[in-house]
Amino acid sequence: MKARFAIAASLLALAGCQPPAEIAKPVEGTSPTPVDTAATDGCNVSVEKAWIDQETPVRRYTAHASVLGPTCDQGVAVLVIRQREGTPIYTWSGLTTYLFGLKDAHDPAAMKAALTDWIDQGNVMNNTTDRLPPWEETDGQPKRSEFPFMPESWFDKAAWDALKAEKLDMFCFPQGGESTKCAVLRQGAADQPTSMEDIGLQLFPG
Repeated sequence: MKARFAIAASLLALAGCQPPAEIAKPVEGTSPTPVDTAATDGCNVSVEKAWIDQETPVRRYTAHASVLGPTCDQGVAVLVIRQREGTPIYTWSGLTTYLFGLKDAHDPAAMKAALTDWIDQGNVMNNTTDRLPPWEETDGQPKRSEFPFMPESWFDKAAWDALKAEKLDMFCFPQGGESTKCAVLRQGAADQPTSMEDIGLQLFPG
């Protein structure tokens, strides 16, 4: 027992001889790194605009566009067209850096304005299929116009003429730097749901 007390006393004596532990001090002249609030907030913007708002018969469709990304230059644009009860009938997405009208919007405020223009159908020349060019003037045809419409590959003259005769509502929006994508609305009948389908691209002039 005496031996144990002797060892314990020796250890306490050694501990008393050790220098006290130093407390880390902050380096003079340094300050906290500032946080870039614009970078942390990102580019999260959305807009909504009525496309078709008809009372008789009741037909209401809304275009909703949004951009999500760490910055507006690194954003993804999403387009959704919904029926009046909210059911989506058309979706599309693309990188903002490649989209006409959006690629030059570098902050959320500018992007919000650009998105509104992106889905605005008021400036669209062809808003119904009867106003599409004749088949002979589309891309790849003998009388191809200077800025032709490029129909989807499944079209032939008969299908194109039938589409024009239907006079379907058409939604067009920039899908790149040199063209707009157009989709038509096909209202459901009997057991068929309302839907939209892509019909091709319209090249920009200039």
